[in-house]
Amino acid sequence: MTSASPEPVGPGDLRVSDVEREQVQQFLSRAMVAGLLTPAEYSDRAAAALAARVRRDLEGLLDDLPGASLHAERSVDVLDLQAGVGGSISRQGYWRVPPLVRVHSRAGRVMLDFTDAECTAPVVAIELATQLCSPVIVLPEHATADVDDLRIAAGKVRDETVHRRERGTPHLVVRGRHSLGDVVLRHPRKPRWRPGRRRSDVTREGDGTPRRGTRG
Repeated sequence: MTSASPEPVGPGDLRVSDVEREQVQQFLSRAMVAGLLTPAEYSDRAAAALAARVRRDLEGLLDDLPGASLHAERSVDVLDLQAGVGGSISRQGYWRVPPLVRVHSRAGRVMLDFTDAECTAPVVAIELATQLCSPVIVLPEHATADVDDLRIAAGKVRDETVHRRERGTPHLVVRGRHSLGDVVLRHPRKPRWRPGRRRSDVTREGDGTPRRGTRG
């Protein structure tokens, strides 16, 4: 007795990957900037893209957008940051951030500062494969992050950011695996308050002339 062969799976029923979900979010982001989608429409479709399980779910989000189509062979930009044992990974100042940043480090400094970065998508995934270090992720004041899919062993998440009800832009999704150290999320450091000028530099009231010390 022979077993029945399984029914063939159509293209629309194929499972989708994170890369494909992020690709669709890029299309949606560009459409909103171009005025093809309202912010509310973008928000709804971006949420649906994150929840999509098969290709049909994603393709339905792009049907009415000119020039937008999902191609399995087309990969989104990915930035791979790798360091050898004890090596350092640092991104500060201006740098271009693709939708997916992968970080591989063991026993080395990791600093990702998004303060002056250019994010090419409103949602950026940061995938950690790190250990024996304490990665620091610096968010702009208006940005948000979540660590729901991050797995940590022998360490914790130190989240020093401001939590908001609404998702910020960019929104960083920190995921992957980290061990033997903390993962730090914070905003840029504010300059410390410094005392005012010395007494000899204080001006007299009304004439703008520096006050000079008098002999005792």
